[in-house]
This record gives sequence, C-alpha cells and structure tokens, in this order.
Amino acid sequence: MTKDAKKALDAVKAGKHVQVVGTASPEGSKELNDRLSQARADVVANYLKDNGVVVDEATGKGVQGVTSNRLAVVYVK
Repeated sequence: MTKDAKKALDAVKAGKHVQVVGTASPEGSKELNDRLSQARADVVANYLKDNGVVVDEATGKGVQGVTSNRLAVVYVK
C-alpha cells in the first residue's frame, strides 16, 4: 500500500464497520485475477483490523470493467 492509501485508511475510526472490495486489472486469467483481487481486499482488511476497525466483509471481485483497476474500495457503514 502507498503512503497515501495508509493515510486514508488511518482516517477510518476504530470501531467503525466496513466492507472491503478488491478488484484486479483485465490482464491475466480469471483465476489469477480472482486471487489477486481477494489478496488485495485481504491486505486492506488486515490493515484496518490492526487499527481496530470492524471488517464485516472482505471480498475479491476479480475484474470489474475494462480498464486497469488495481484497487480496493472501502465502504464505511
């Protein structure tokens, strides 16, 4: 994770509930992209858990769309 990404995640207060969705770029096989997107979600979820955030779900969604989207989205509830 980048320094800016960690800074954004650090703004989520301990005790908040979140959902994390990881995605991957369209390059590579479906199996690879499914694993990459789940790993991306897990890294973000673990970082948040270490900061006291309640992770309700961390899901990899594989490729979403046609552009490069190597990211994880955090939905704060």
